[in-house]
Amino acid sequence: MPTSHARIMTDASAQETFTRPLPTSGGEPAPAARADRSCFAPLDERDAACAELARAGMVVVELEGIGPSARGRLADAIDDAIERELAARGATGPGMASAADCDGVLSDQLFRARRTGATGIALVLGPLRPLAGATAALAPEDCTTLRFLTEATRDRPFVLILDARDASTRGYGEPVTLGALLGNRGIPTPTPTSTPTPTSDLARHTAGASVVEREEAWRAWTLQLAAARGPQPLSALEKLFTDCYMPLANAIAAGLDDPRARAAQEEFRSTFAKGYADAFPTFAATTKRPRMVLDAHEVAARIARLHGARTTRLLLVDGMRWDVSRLVHERVASKLSVGASVTDELVLWSALPTTTMRQLETIARGVEALRAPGELEAEAELQRSRTAEYVRRLRVGPREIHKLDLVEARVQAARGNVARALPEVAEGVADVIARHAGALAPHTLLFVFGDHGFTIDKGGVARQGGASPEEVLVGAFALLVGDVH
Repeated sequence: MPTSHARIMTDASAQETFTRPLPTSGGEPAPAARADRSCFAPLDERDAACAELARAGMVVVELEGIGPSARGRLADAIDDAIERELAARGATGPGMASAADCDGVLSDQLFRARRTGATGIALVLGPLRPLAGATAALAPEDCTTLRFLTEATRDRPFVLILDARDASTRGYGEPVTLGALLGNRGIPTPTPTSTPTPTSDLARHTAGASVVEREEAWRAWTLQLAAARGPQPLSALEKLFTDCYMPLANAIAAGLDDPRARAAQEEFRSTFAKGYADAFPTFAATTKRPRMVLDAHEVAARIARLHGARTTRLLLVDGMRWDVSRLVHERVASKLSVGASVTDELVLWSALPTTTMRQLETIARGVEALRAPGELEAEAELQRSRTAEYVRRLRVGPREIHKLDLVEARVQAARGNVARALPEVAEGVADVIARHAGALAPHTLLFVFGDHGFTIDKGGVARQGGASPEEVLVGAFALLVGDVH
């Protein structure tokens, strides 16, 4: 055990700090800081918790914009962030604990934090999904780090707050023996010839079912969609769309041919389309509506204020539906590395009909466009040539945005093969956005968002303009550009 660790564990005042409740500056703690020292929280609650914990004397360490390059190295990224914050507070250098000794390293950091007058350390992590690899799950090493830090919150002056969206990010638990993993099967005994092999429907249905359920995620998506009955809260509906419906729709478009999966997808799609078409006319007369494409300027301005951006720029990517936005976001974060940090990722809802000109009208006129739709002029011919690969400036009402037509152009060109073309489309879009972001001034908030989505029919052709989930719900993400960490 390192010397610094031994000093902490035998320090009476430190022991008292470990066992007392999470300190606050008086009154109710921020929502993300209540009830437990480890929790998931949305952006606004994370920000409120940071302010509350800082007032309580904690060393608050915020780590946003974690990119794919940190996969398997989350512990190093966290250690570097904590050390930078401690150094900024004038703390002494780290003790002699081995880098492989997570317990000793954290204990040493807590000891040095207390020597500066702090009451503990609070670690606030941004979205971790960019760390997910080909298996769509965090690396085992990163999961081990998160499990250790969560355990540390129970008996030390340490707080861990994660992004609310990561509650559904997949990871790995504690290792189990191969016997438990594989069902503790012994050497198989040959079936006597006098005993017929079961051939009933039940036997065929249950044989190997547990293995199939683990390996084929589409079964879980199907069950969750089928179980979603009746009205759903907005957050639950968006989660069903992002975590179940969209992956299942892509699996079907890629060739999955299962009647239960198709039925679950079609039922969710038709119910959503009818419900949204019925509710949409009421949006003009009420504030109880989802966050829409027409709110892009206000959403971007709020995010810019939260992160202290000096300027804000909006980039509309025509036809960038939610799953394409996820692919683009991951690739942009990887390409920019430390040149920019992803601060937010969210879902926006398109106005009906889900066409480009309709969304531009709502951006220009706001809610008034919902009350009294104007006469829509046909947009200039789609930039399907090489000009589609360039960001162009566009005046929309009294404001200015930038627009990229590459997704729309590539999707329309990939007739009969849209589903397979999406990763390549996302790569091209990410290249353009990375170049565009790299030319911006430091501390610029670049808000990238789609205007509408599209469906893929049985012939592999993209369709748009309807009220299906793929057409209505689009992705958006914010990049804080420049020499920021």
